[in-house]
Formats: sequence, C-alpha cells, structure tokens
Amino acid sequence: MGKARVLLATFATTALVSGCHVFEVACPAIAQASGVSVTVAASYAPAVQTLHLKACQEGVCRESDLVLVPGSISVDLGCVPYAPEPGIPKPGIPGQGVPGAPGTGIPEPAVPGAGVPPADVPGTAVPPTAVPPTAVPEHGGRGPDMPCSATASPDGTKRGMLVLDILTESPMDVTASGTSIDGSPLPVRTVRFTPRGDYPFGQPCGRLVSASVVLDETSLRQDR
Repeated sequence: MGKARVLLATFATTALVSGCHVFEVACPAIAQASGVSVTVAASYAPAVQTLHLKACQEGVCRESDLVLVPGSISVDLGCVPYAPEPGIPKPGIPGQGVPGAPGTGIPEPAVPGAGVPPADVPGTAVPPTAVPPTAVPEHGGRGPDMPCSATASPDGTKRGMLVLDILTESPMDVTASGTSIDGSPLPVRTVRFTPRGDYPFGQPCGRLVSASVVLDETSLRQDR
C-alpha cells in the first residue's frame, strides 16, 4: 500500500540565488494537513463498520471517530499515439529535412557540374550528388505529442484521517478501536512508531512530515 498523504496545494514559485544567477524552481505552496492517516486493509475493510483512532505525541493526545471513505489506486491509461492531421507532414528534426523527399515540399538543389561531361571523356555524364535521407523518429513513447491520462480505481480498502494540531518527527502512539459490521467491538490495536520526514518536491520546497498506519485482521502497523 502506498503512503497516504493529505496535501492541500496551489502553485507558487521559489527563487534560488547563486552568485549572479537566479534560478526559478516551481514548488507547490503546501498547506500540510497535520494528522495520522489510516488505511483499513482490503481483506479487513468489509468487517469494519466504524473506526476510532487515538494518537499521542510529546504528551499531547487527540482522538476521534473517523469518517471512512473507499480507498483507490491510480491506474495508468497510457498515452495516445501521435497522429498528424491529413495533409500535414510529420514533424521532423529542424535543419534535417530531406530535399526532394515526397510530401516535404523541399526541392532538390542543383549540384554544380552535375550532368556536365568531363572534357577528356566525351559523352560521360557526372551523376548528381546523392543526399542520404534522414530518419525522422516516430512518436512511440511519452512526450509532448503524447497525451497521457490516468484514472482512480477502487482497491477495496477504507481510509480515514485523524487531524492533529501539530505533527513532528517524535515517536508517537496510535490506538485503533471501533465496531464490526455486526455491531460487536473490534479488537483494540496499538502501535508506536516515528513519523517520517521527507522532501517530496526537493529541498528548496521544504520538508514534509507524514504519519500513516495500516489496520488489518491481526495488527496495526506503520505504513511502509
């Protein structure tokens, strides 16, 4: 299961100054929603009716019933092959057009001396200089001419989040409880772990801390 993160993002720009040069790096302007995200495993999700989460870090505890929503994964739908409009030649490499090639509209240049027999060999014609054709690469992979897309597909899990005032990289204790689909209480599970800090958008864009756990039939564990 991938690490769940809740980020509210708009786009901004960070400027880096090095010597006399200014380099611009596009960074999401992150307003991180501090909290503990929980994923109920697909094998356990059908048995879970409600879920209550409690998290304690640096002597401060927060607990609440969670709103569970169906989980999903991103499915790559691939890319659409490049297809030029009728009557428009395929794009080539600038400066590497093939003179005289059909459909290019580039006339074949005249070669000085072509077709003029040498003075010492009567009746002999000199063939024009051949211009080897340049292969134009086909658009078979991802690129600017390859529109790509993805879609969200349900994966059978349930997901929720306990919002915290502050989330740090200090060790924390998380306890999960709740009720099963038949109304009976779920086994109480507890885990102690250290939230992870990372630079998902690079160091110029700041460090983000995340805390994610997975609940299944046998345990509550940190999401790897």
